[in-house]
Amino acid sequence: MIIVSFFWAIGHPLGRIATQTIHPLQIAALTLAIGFIAVAIFLLVTGKFKKIKQLSSRHIWISFGLGVFGFFFYQILTFSALSKIPASINAVLISSNVIFIAILAVPILKEKIGKNIIISIVLAVIGVVLVTFNQGFSLGAGSSGIDLWGCLDSLLAALSFALYSVIGKKLLTNNDPLIVAALALFSGAVLLNLLTGFTVGYSQVIEAGWPTIGILVLLGLTMIGIAYPLWFTCLKKMPASHVSVYIYLTPVFAVILSLIILKESFSWLFWVGAALILAGIIIANRMEKASRN
Repeated sequence: MIIVSFFWAIGHPLGRIATQTIHPLQIAALTLAIGFIAVAIFLLVTGKFKKIKQLSSRHIWISFGLGVFGFFFYQILTFSALSKIPASINAVLISSNVIFIAILAVPILKEKIGKNIIISIVLAVIGVVLVTFNQGFSLGAGSSGIDLWGCLDSLLAALSFALYSVIGKKLLTNNDPLIVAALALFSGAVLLNLLTGFTVGYSQVIEAGWPTIGILVLLGLTMIGIAYPLWFTCLKKMPASHVSVYIYLTPVFAVILSLIILKESFSWLFWVGAALILAGIIIANRMEKASRN
């Protein structure tokens, strides 16, 4: 989950850079396509592709449906938000999917959320707010204000990812996580590339040059091709409400990467927030181990 969080964090600063030269739809479509190709090649090389025959037709269609929430809607909303708001703010708003996951896991997965998990989520939420807004923020008009539509895009992306994770968790009971992720990637990539082709096209990507194309390849391989299969693997082994807490590491990594790549800076509140996030993760992790014993 730490690897997953780091790779998802990469998408915030690098995605922010890419949106300065190409359309968000183009970023979303091409990173998904690259991610799917990477996963498909791995399945073919390892001989695991034949496992798709083990899925029932119903589960195959559900996997395709997961691609709508986890990739089609999520990618569009995420990169749309990155074109409007700072990478660090986008990271914290999207990490609110943990709250949505915890809530949705109760009616859909019949999971119980104990007092300690609630405490861990509260600590993590406070930590994320401190980390992300450590320099303060403004909702006023002008260049210093935060685009509220961008914030709404981030929150809707968080809800979309929560639906993807909870429904996916239910599907993983008797299915291989990598196969499910590959099918979801396929449907999401096809839908996004069709939408992009019929709307903004791809000529802008070619004109942007190799630096931008390099960013797309890197994001496709890490943020999609590696992170999502790992995420599904973790979901299969741990309760969704416990795994989701680790997502709070993503905005921490995003702020650090934004400091290095985008030259953003942060105050001492960052370290306080980071400590609270780690405390929340430790509490959730210990509770999970205790429930297994």
